[in-house]
Amino acid sequence: MKMRDARKNAYRIVEKILRSQQAIELAVAEARAMKGGGHTGGSTGNAFVSDPTAQQAVRMVSELAAVTLDDGWVVRRPEKWLRVVHRLYDECPETESKAMRYYYGGHSAVETGLYCAMDESTVYRIRQEFRHMATELACQCGLVRVASADEMRA
Repeated sequence: MKMRDARKNAYRIVEKILRSQQAIELAVAEARAMKGGGHTGGSTGNAFVSDPTAQQAVRMVSELAAVTLDDGWVVRRPEKWLRVVHRLYDECPETESKAMRYYYGGHSAVETGLYCAMDESTVYRIRQEFRHMATELACQCGLVRVASADEMRA
């Protein structure tokens, strides 16, 4: 029973990430654009020398731990999630990728079907495969689990 709950939770999170992609990208860009000086230690014996350029470089190469979206949802490891999403779209055939971009851009399956010239049931089938692949990639990257740690030890 716990495994079913873990899987449901993983799929729920993946679905929310896919629907929030644009908001996550915006939040990451805003977090990266935040300016501010900082202090870095120096090897010349001057500890805590103000070096805004070095501080900015460190900030740009360090992965963000989390971002908060406008709706209050905190997305942990947002840049890793975005890499998963981008990889997902890159790996899918162009027609399916186009359909899922449109669908997860806020359109219904009916609207997506009309836009992409496909049946509504085809949109749902593509979405199901897309979600499966997204969850597999997220599992591989350590972003979600489909089984609890206790179940894995048993």
